[in-house]
Amino acid sequence: MTLSSPAIRRSPTLLERLPRGSALLLPALLFLLLFYVYPLAQLIGASLPGGSGKNYALIFSRPVFLRVIAETFRVSLVVMAVTVLVAFPYAYAMANAGRRALLFLTIALLIPFWVSLLLRSFSWIVLLQNTGLVNQMLLGLGLIEKPLKLIRTETGVILGMVHVLLPYAVLPLYSVMKKIDMRLMEASSICGASWFHGFRRVYLPMALPGVLAAAILTFTLALGFYITPALLGSPRDMMIAQMIAGQFSEQLNFGLGAALAVVLMALTALAFAVFGLGRMLLSRRAAA
Repeated sequence: MTLSSPAIRRSPTLLERLPRGSALLLPALLFLLLFYVYPLAQLIGASLPGGSGKNYALIFSRPVFLRVIAETFRVSLVVMAVTVLVAFPYAYAMANAGRRALLFLTIALLIPFWVSLLLRSFSWIVLLQNTGLVNQMLLGLGLIEKPLKLIRTETGVILGMVHVLLPYAVLPLYSVMKKIDMRLMEASSICGASWFHGFRRVYLPMALPGVLAAAILTFTLALGFYITPALLGSPRDMMIAQMIAGQFSEQLNFGLGAALAVVLMALTALAFAVFGLGRMLLSRRAAA
């Protein structure tokens, strides 16, 4: 009589250990590895010729590079603040509008997506030049005696960037505001609070997640702007993306250009971390 040998258990492979349905993520992961991670690794390698960090030492030792980095952050912060301030009432109107008004506001918001960024920046040149619509209107109303210098200035850069980034700020604000029950404002008024105090103590805290999301999105997008500052600004208003492009196309200094690009990505990641920390502290404060 022969004894049958016990069945040998086969250990599961790596693919079998993955959660069911995770194989559907493989195409996206391969795409990211091929077209994002690999070029990023090449960029970092180009910024470190021979393993030397001389390009980074040059960036953080030359005042011109530090000034451009500081100017980029300053302009991005101003653009973020102005964009969120303009987007907040627009998103509030969308969240509390009727069906027809909401349709009109949504179409007006999405129309700029159908026009190229380059064309929108050129339109601001037409509007802001000395013989443009803005100056002609101010002259016609008698508010100014001579045309204002709006083109090739920081004001023109901020206006153009706010115009481009406005839809990106309105959408996250609207997605949060439409979930806020307006009956809470009515309850606050019944309890004796004015509209301003009810808005400040009731509505605004509930809308803060949307405000923070809009601020993060607009600030990080503003850090990498190139076309709008190049067309509407002056050499004094240069931002880091313009300097990166100049190193690649004009100076042909690929190592320094790659190092500047890596610095920009690192600063953007740092900004994300700061905003994320602020959001975490706000959520903890609200929970307490």
